[in-house]
Amino acid sequence: MDWGNCIVRSIAKDADGKVTGLTGETHLAGSVKSTKLKLTWLPQIEDLTELTLIEYGPLITKKKLEEEDNFEDFVNGDSEHKTPAVGDANMRTIKQGEVIQIERKGYFICDKVYGGPGNPAVFLNIPDGRVKGYMN
Repeated sequence: MDWGNCIVRSIAKDADGKVTGLTGETHLAGSVKSTKLKLTWLPQIEDLTELTLIEYGPLITKKKLEEEDNFEDFVNGDSEHKTPAVGDANMRTIKQGEVIQIERKGYFICDKVYGGPGNPAVFLNIPDGRVKGYMN
């Protein structure tokens, strides 16, 4: 982490369009801060930790409800967004209630600890007060 930049020269994909490999070269003189596109990766090993990242959007779709508004018309039925992810093996030691920063995603609180394969750790996004779109 924070070792420098890499220039990606080609991207290999399978028949379904899934990225299967990258070819590139290191460019350690480049500035991490001024690089627009960033890639975060983990090696494909068995010790990766399954995660579910959850972000909650606004519960009400109108900035200010008026007295004549029917509250139910403005309830956001799509306010919970779950993103499957993986983390390194160290994330298996995080305890419920612990707050961590996930690189390029934000701050999260552990809602449920990792319970083994098929039982991912669950992390809830802690809003930073800035308006932004949902996680992609």
